[in-house]
Amino acid sequence: MKHRTHSIGLAVVAALGGITPIGCGGGDDSGPLGNVDSLVVLQRPRRNDMGDIFQYTSYKPGARLVKLSPPTADGTRETLFPTPAQGAEFAAADISGYDISFDARTIVLSAKLADTQKYGLFLLTLDTGTVDQIPTDAGRDYVSPIFLPGDRIMFTTNAVVEANAPQHVDEYERGTTLQLGRMNLDGTNEELGPRNLSHRTFPTLASDGRVMFTQWDHLGPENAGHLMFVNQDMQELREGFGKEGTGASNSTLKAQEIAPGRFVAIATARNRTVQAGALIDIRLGTPATADGVVSADRNASEANASYASLTPDVPRGNEVSADTVGRYYDAYPLNAKDKPDLLVSWADGPVESSVLGAAGLSANFGVYLYDTARQARRPILDDPEMWDIFARPLQTRTAPPLVGSANDNTLNGALLIGSMNAYDSSLKDFVPGSIFGIRIIEGFSSEEGFPRMFGTTMFEGQAQLGVARLAGDGSWLATVPANVPLALQAIDNFGMSLLPEPVWFSGRPNESRVCGGCHEDRVKTTVVDPGLTQAFAIGPTPAHGTTARADRESTIADLENPNLVGANAAGAERLVGMAWDRAIQPVLTAKCAGCHDGTPGAANPTYTIMDPVTGTSVSWTFNLTGNRVPFVVGGEDLASEWPASYFSIAGPDMEAIEEGNLVVSTAFKVYMKPQDARGSLLIQKVNPTRLYPTPTSERAFPTAPHSTAVVYPGGELTATEFLKLILAADLGVNYYARENNPGLARY
Repeated sequence: MKHRTHSIGLAVVAALGGITPIGCGGGDDSGPLGNVDSLVVLQRPRRNDMGDIFQYTSYKPGARLVKLSPPTADGTRETLFPTPAQGAEFAAADISGYDISFDARTIVLSAKLADTQKYGLFLLTLDTGTVDQIPTDAGRDYVSPIFLPGDRIMFTTNAVVEANAPQHVDEYERGTTLQLGRMNLDGTNEELGPRNLSHRTFPTLASDGRVMFTQWDHLGPENAGHLMFVNQDMQELREGFGKEGTGASNSTLKAQEIAPGRFVAIATARNRTVQAGALIDIRLGTPATADGVVSADRNASEANASYASLTPDVPRGNEVSADTVGRYYDAYPLNAKDKPDLLVSWADGPVESSVLGAAGLSANFGVYLYDTARQARRPILDDPEMWDIFARPLQTRTAPPLVGSANDNTLNGALLIGSMNAYDSSLKDFVPGSIFGIRIIEGFSSEEGFPRMFGTTMFEGQAQLGVARLAGDGSWLATVPANVPLALQAIDNFGMSLLPEPVWFSGRPNESRVCGGCHEDRVKTTVVDPGLTQAFAIGPTPAHGTTARADRESTIADLENPNLVGANAAGAERLVGMAWDRAIQPVLTAKCAGCHDGTPGAANPTYTIMDPVTGTSVSWTFNLTGNRVPFVVGGEDLASEWPASYFSIAGPDMEAIEEGNLVVSTAFKVYMKPQDARGSLLIQKVNPTRLYPTPTSERAFPTAPHSTAVVYPGGELTATEFLKLILAADLGVNYYARENNPGLARY
């Protein structure tokens, strides 16, 4: 670790010309900046390599923090960091973000001093110019710092909270993901928060003491950035905005509080937008007073949130913005008027990375005062060689209260999850008695040595940790691993998903995350009464809560055993990951491949894929063998990476089909739907028997099972074989699992 201390005198830099002055600031109390003496602005050299909205490693030397006094276009600029007196080691610094302390005497900033280094954290003391590097892991990046009450800093980092585990990588750019963390100002007592499968970024402190941030939610077709709340100790994770059909765009980021329950944020697409977009005014509930302040107990929830567009002409997707329209990089509210005044960073013209790249250009963000009532911008600072961003008043502010959470040390490092009544749901009306239990799933990405795709579907790696059986009153509890991405599925007595939650969540060791229902109405108050809730009397289901990462998988003996006793287990299931070649192919080979061997005919339908440009087409015939059969379309082999059985059941990568503008014949069928075993043709065909709480001969569907029309070579499927096929579907129809990880090659 390095620790630097340098005393300096602040260098004064003359203001650039060519900027039209505005009539406010510097003691003039006639405007929204009338009580602001100075602004702090981050200047970064212009660039066009930001990737999606979550990427953070873009480095160009020459960034600086400046103070503008008064906050007008003709104000004087002082360079706060770096200056020659602070040391030559800072000369090539890039700064990714910063925050001003509550007493306005200190700035925490994230800076990278050379291309070979990582982004670290630094404290700048304004009255002396002293710069202290906060000790952090030199092999990890620390970005987006904010001050917390109690002399602490929150940040995002690619450091790993789970012992002996690599950090997750995101689903597209495959960048190492960011997660939340906090530490004391001197770098001691560093704590890393629980992990999401994708990024968590841009934390901001709300007046109630909670932290709002943007979370990338990716689970199959779900692929968006949403606002979330968490306590300062990174517990009690809750939805904020965007996941209840309230979103204004694919992603919402860089939120800043206007007033309690009200935020301004950027609405944009996930990628190609240089992390810029439109401005929206978010209200998390029904206003309790005329000034827009939301009462804490009046409908303040994501489900009741609404928004108003502050920039109606600016694209919220990744479309090309027009001249004079442009895009906004960030916004900071100066008041809580119905149409607030904002400090904004705005760039004119096209602000879309591929368009800019084709023209050899980069966006030019400048700082403006934006009157949202008149939709008028007045320039404050625009250096044509720099991004002028994150303008903030240099003034004191009230620190919110310390917000923490209670821990239960009897959990021995596990996470307790559950709900009071799984039938209480805002997403589905369950038939009474239809839920057997809650399947708990762990997610992982290709950081563990997997190839880029886990299969032809858009799902990341998944492993079943266990099934928690519902008590008579609909309640359930389970102890699960802390710090890992988790997802839940309500399942029926046949082991099939009734409702898959479309997002990942996570929690810290010894944290208790018990909610009201299965994505229940978030406005309702949840009262946990151990004396009345049956799940507390029964005790939690153990679901690998304290199992080491390396042991959270099926044994090969279990995967290849067609008669595994335990298909009716309601605890830590022995069937964890559904590695296709280890778990599914043996079932298909023994029971199905004798007839479904790729020979064209009634048992093996054929479909074609055509390239309309060349007019050429190729055909594929249904085949449940483990053979690898080439299937070349447009010069690309779509199939030989996978066994014929997997390609026949899961189908080709439809994203590749769309990107290649290929045409698939109407005979094409997908036989397994990800996260929908009950709606999958293959599952309906074999018509599984009841599995929970004990196997019986009752069938899932009223139609005759396939075994009544043909004689399976190996006899009817066993209860465990039915469960394997069901799990393969409900866990995303992936080929790869930890049990057949080619990156580790341990089996």
